[in-house]
Amino acid sequence: MAACCDIINRKHSTHFEVSSFIRWNAWEIANITPDEFFRTLDQAWFDWRTIPPTEKDLAEKVGRLREFGRVDIVTSRSPETTAAAKAWLEAQEIHYGSFVRTNSGMDKLDLSYDVFIDDSPDLMLGLRSKPGRYGILYTQPWNKELPTMPRICRVDSWDKIPGLVQVMLNTK
Repeated sequence: MAACCDIINRKHSTHFEVSSFIRWNAWEIANITPDEFFRTLDQAWFDWRTIPPTEKDLAEKVGRLREFGRVDIVTSRSPETTAAAKAWLEAQEIHYGSFVRTNSGMDKLDLSYDVFIDDSPDLMLGLRSKPGRYGILYTQPWNKELPTMPRICRVDSWDKIPGLVQVMLNTK
């Protein structure tokens, strides 16, 4: 999102930061169309080398999850950015089983994963109707308003995720 902010700011002479986007529908805050927003996200991914990891030592932290089972990367990014996203993951040395692209964020709910780790408040709300499935919401400005829900845990750091996954899988 930092790279996306840079592009929007250059194009529209604005001063957005990641913290500016306090709703999932970021285009409303940026006062641009959804189409322009998603094209801007794509543009940011095309220049994937400028996209920083969400936190330090991310590859090691994600790698700890393999102790509990298969780790797949699931995204609803556009098909045009798939190669860029894979290149970013490789450059960050983040290892995974499969790279899965869905047509929308909500299509992720149709996949048969036990635990979803995501920053989408909509996905977490959708998990409420999926018994036996768990969500870990990675805190971002656009999801801070999401209320506490059963089977959904919020984290501010990847350090906390492996322990939560272990508890969630032992609860099944």
